Parts: sequence; structure tokens; C-alpha cells
Amino acid sequence: MKVLNIVGTARKGRKSIHAAQHVDKAFEEKGHETEIFDLAEEEFPPLGNRTYVDDEEPVPESAEKLSQKVEESDFIVITTPEYNHSFPGILKTALDYLYSEYEDKPFGFVTVSAGGFGGVRSLSHLHDIVIEFSGFIGPDLQISRVGDVFDEEGKLLDESYDDRFEAFVDNSKEFREKLENGIE
Repeated sequence: MKVLNIVGTARKGRKSIHAAQHVDKAFEEKGHETEIFDLAEEEFPPLGNRTYVDDEEPVPESAEKLSQKVEESDFIVITTPEYNHSFPGILKTALDYLYSEYEDKPFGFVTVSAGGFGGVRSLSHLHDIVIEFSGFIGPDLQISRVGDVFDEEGKLLDESYDDRFEAFVDNSKEFREKLENGIE
């Protein structure tokens, strides 16, 4: 399975990048091809022309790149923190540049928070958006108190998450297989 993991924040000092890296590693250990699309390494200007609108205004290179990677993927993971009961604006902007590319794509979600809820409010909003895209809502993994789970360099401090990352990968693979068998 070819997995695209979109990291939904560009903020310095973010902990969600550590979660994305550990999820990526868990997918790779199970033999899947993975790639992290890190919004901190891309430039997404305020929403302009989208990939699905035929207009003379050019689409940003970052949106074209994301479009290609989404098209090539078998499964999309969105790894994001919760900001103010939702997810970061840069993620919304990046997602909104595309539309038809998401149709019939299975999605998984890894949400993190500094508090005890693990980003469940951002997860709820992501579900709404994926439904609008005609994508499929798959497994999720919430990471509460993310500062206690990873150190500053990304080392996993709470080893119970090894099993959680592995279960997320297994559930994602199973979800995609069920969709594949039901669609074809």
C-alpha cells in the first residue's frame, strides 16, 4: 500500500511531526511504501485557484505537488494537532486546493493535543471535510499529552504507543482492503 502522510501544521516546535514519523515507521515496518508531505516544507498561499478549476490563474506549485501525491496514494493519513477546537488553517488551505483527487480515497487520522482529549475536536472537523470530498473515513489514533509521549528530538517516551501505532497500521490496511473489495 502506498501511504501519503500529510503533516497538518508548520509551527516551529510542533510535536505532531514526531507522531507522523512514528506512524510512517510503523507503516514501513509492515512493508508499505510511505511518504510524509510536510506543510512546513511547502508554501501554501491563501486559497487562490484550485486544481479543479479551469482558469488562467496558476495553481501554486505546492498544490500541484500535493495533487500528484494524493492521486498516486492508496491511503492518506492526516497527522495534525488540535488548535482552538479544530485543526490548523494551513491544513485547511492545503486540503482546499484539491477536490476530485480525494474522491474514493481512504483516510486515516492521527491527532495530537497537549491536553487529555488527543485532538478529538479536530478529528470531528476532519471527518466532515473528508465526507465533503467523497473520501472514506478510516481509522484514527489520538495522542493525548503529546509532550509526555515524545521528547524534543522525537524519541518515543511512552512505549505503549508502539502497539497503538502498529494497530493503527493494521486497521488502516484492513479498512482499505474492505473498501477495495466492496468497490470493485
